[in-house]
Amino acid sequence: MKLKHKNLHPRGFRKKYFSLAAILALNSALLAQSQNIALAEKSQEAESQSLKLSITHTEEFVENEDFKEEFSAEEIQQSNAQNIYNFLNQHSLLKITANYGNPYTANIDLRGFGQNAHKNLAIIVDGMRLNNIDSTPVSLSAIPLDSIQKIEIIRGKGTTKYGNGAVSGILKITTTRKAGGALNMGYASYETLGSQIFSRYVGDTLNIGVYGQYQHNEGARKITQGSEEKDGSYNKNGGITAFYYPNDSTLLKSNLNYSKYAIKYASPLTKQQFDSNPTQAPLPSELGGDTFTHQKRWDLGYSLGFTHFGDSGIITDINFGGNRNESEYVNYNNNNDGKGIFGDFNFQFKNYSFMAEIGGGLNTNERVQNRSTKAQVDEMLLYLNGEKYFSNSSFNGGISAQRVISKLQESNAENLLGGEIGITHNLTPLTSLFASYSRSFIVPNVDYIFDWQGHINHLIDTATFDTYQIGTKSVFGIHELSGNLFYILGRDEAYFEPITYSNQTLDKTRRIGGEAKFTTHFNAQIYSSLAYAYVDATMRGNGGYKGNTIPGVSKHTLSTSLNYLPITQLNLGISYKYGSRAYDYNDFDNVLTKSPNYQSLNLTASYKLKDFEIYGFVQNLTNHKNAIVVGGKYYPYEFERTFGGGIKYTW
Repeated sequence: MKLKHKNLHPRGFRKKYFSLAAILALNSALLAQSQNIALAEKSQEAESQSLKLSITHTEEFVENEDFKEEFSAEEIQQSNAQNIYNFLNQHSLLKITANYGNPYTANIDLRGFGQNAHKNLAIIVDGMRLNNIDSTPVSLSAIPLDSIQKIEIIRGKGTTKYGNGAVSGILKITTTRKAGGALNMGYASYETLGSQIFSRYVGDTLNIGVYGQYQHNEGARKITQGSEEKDGSYNKNGGITAFYYPNDSTLLKSNLNYSKYAIKYASPLTKQQFDSNPTQAPLPSELGGDTFTHQKRWDLGYSLGFTHFGDSGIITDINFGGNRNESEYVNYNNNNDGKGIFGDFNFQFKNYSFMAEIGGGLNTNERVQNRSTKAQVDEMLLYLNGEKYFSNSSFNGGISAQRVISKLQESNAENLLGGEIGITHNLTPLTSLFASYSRSFIVPNVDYIFDWQGHINHLIDTATFDTYQIGTKSVFGIHELSGNLFYILGRDEAYFEPITYSNQTLDKTRRIGGEAKFTTHFNAQIYSSLAYAYVDATMRGNGGYKGNTIPGVSKHTLSTSLNYLPITQLNLGISYKYGSRAYDYNDFDNVLTKSPNYQSLNLTASYKLKDFEIYGFVQNLTNHKNAIVVGGKYYPYEFERTFGGGIKYTW
């Protein structure tokens, strides 16, 4: 649908490169210090990392993954980030952009997919795939950062097992299963209030956790000229997860979560308005401006499942569940209701020689537009995966079969055959090379069946992607280096056509690029990371856009951070994120002005006193003006410097 949006959570920068220079200078100085044993332990850990058997949701299964960014609970908590989007944007190569003003359902881009980025990244939380009914990104804002045990961003693996939407990679989030909890209360500029609590009980047979959050932001921009009302938002969410062990070989599990949010945001600005003052209200409608947008939405998700650990070594995992949502754009008289159900199964066997698994799933989603017209998409998946281990090498392969049925007034069915193959070779116990190939798909969801006004649109084909990747990872001394080169060929990639406001396909696309990450553990007190990604995303079909860059894609992304604990209780952190300029999201002809480059320099400090922690932060220290550009209009986001702090109590 065509909606006029704008991002909230104002932050910004103005000065350019001193931030990056400061971090690199400090990092270089520290690299010159005496070598410590700290990462020697990590080096030894890498040798023995190969064949760990999974205990579902407690120790994540150690796959033969390729290039991966990984963050531990300690790194996440030391960042003092306010939510998961904030953490990922500051510390990973993911490009996080609020979804046209909605800070709770951000667009997450990996490897240059622009407006379709969130549809190309599989999100797995505690082993369960999160799916949204429509084109809205999956909301991660309901997951308290303090409850996360580990975050992994994997490229080149899992397209067979996770099926639809695992093209660019997989974002895996594992929450803690340990007893305890935390209460976190924070406050920042523009009356930004953040409060969250989670607690987990662990008994002999029962493991149960609950969480809840409330977030509120007053905003920095007036929603209309002459009005005192500012853009703002709130989010209320909560949930419960439970695990029950009736015996040593069986695990029963359940999950229920609910989220409700409301957002008012001012419409976009002209370039002249944005350059002069991004905090100002848009022009009134009689002068060519737009009114504000007011959205309300609630989401409900639930699941049940069990895992059985057989005496023969076979692990059986079966899950089923569903989700419901309702979205209303109040001043556009637009209502969308959706619901979905899913079921999946997996049988897995692993020993010190090989791993084999077979599984599948069924997923059906439907949406009712303006409480009248209904669309439905059904997906069925079967897959077979395997890995074979040798003394210095390992091979992996998989094949998947999918059937997709889109239903409206007519029905369209497609049969899809995908798969992956890869090899990893250990040159030394601490250095490896890998190469892989995969074929994956993006299935059109229910939103593709409607145009922006809710009228019926024609059914479009499933997008197909072939991904080739080579890379290396190595641990040497206190340093760890990993990187890859990739080549992605796409066909029938969907996009929202800006002239007719309908869903179309780009015919052929090509993405070529690479990613690298360098980390250093100087000792228990000092840790640094530097990551860089390049992608050239172009349209290669025979249409009018052939040879042009795909809009909304930054060619260069850089992320660097440093954490320093001068004493055990005090943690100081600095991070910097850069994304190069991208074409206007509607500029398939590549003739309009590009969006500004993205920059954010952030400082954090925290002090622990027994069970309490006091923290403070500054985001967008240089006051850089960030925005996405759609149709020549500027949607400011993170465009002002913000200050904040809070207190956390853990038990």
